Amino acid sequence: MTWLRLSISSHREYLDELKDLLEKFESSSISYTPYSREAVFDDPSEQARLWEITTLTALLDPAVDLDILLACIRNCIGTQNIIEHQIDVLKDEDWEATYKSSINPIIINDTLCIYPSWTSAPANVAYAIELDPGLAFGTGTHETTSLCLEWLTDNNITGKRIIDYGCGSGILGIAAAKLGAETVVSVDIDTQALSATRKNAEINGVMARISILNGEKPCKDSAEILIANILLEPLLFLSNSFNSYLSNKGVIVLSGLLANQVEACLDCYSEWFDMSMPTYKNEWAMLTGVKKDDLL
Repeated sequence: MTWLRLSISSHREYLDELKDLLEKFESSSISYTPYSREAVFDDPSEQARLWEITTLTALLDPAVDLDILLACIRNCIGTQNIIEHQIDVLKDEDWEATYKSSINPIIINDTLCIYPSWTSAPANVAYAIELDPGLAFGTGTHETTSLCLEWLTDNNITGKRIIDYGCGSGILGIAAAKLGAETVVSVDIDTQALSATRKNAEINGVMARISILNGEKPCKDSAEILIANILLEPLLFLSNSFNSYLSNKGVIVLSGLLANQVEACLDCYSEWFDMSMPTYKNEWAMLTGVKKDDLL
């Protein structure tokens, strides 16, 4: 079958109206991609966020009357709010095979491999994690995650007690367990993330060393390393709690930061930690520090 693909870029406040309209025209699928470049993460306490300017892409039956559809779109959101639009023709193909062919194994420091279930890990990599893309954040492709994975492979964590705060897919805690951590507490406030972490830990055979905790409850475990790959606002809000979760001389690893947010985070955490120089990857940054001696 042949499809018409309609892509419209507009401000996010008009996307619900566009989606409702396209569903009335029996669109077979609707997806969103960024047009503007700001970083966006979902807040589990709110509705999913989109980019300030987002491109909505819909697949339509080729028999649809495009003149009528475009007129309806102009009437719905106003011509001035259509930043860009494009229509092209797609021939039917094996969409699943095309998607899978675009996802390849990720190798971290020649030590750790993250690979989807439809491929296999290279034989010359010591540690491998099978992980399929899903609803929870963390596949190893984003800079914030790869920075943390690189830190884990660069440091000796054998026998350490680790907290993975904001665990998402569970990738960092699973990697820590594979690399020799004694115990891992994986924490998140998103129930989908907790389910994904459990499933992925079971697939990778490390569930015996991973505890899963809803972040709405206080973490009672004392750790030697705490990794938090989240966002600036929760990192600032949780700084005192993170300090209390770590044993004396414990190490903190903070990611999910844009480069221009580093100073604010350093100012906050320097109260409790001797912070090191940031590590950067593109526009993203990671901070590490060692807990100061407990004050008497």
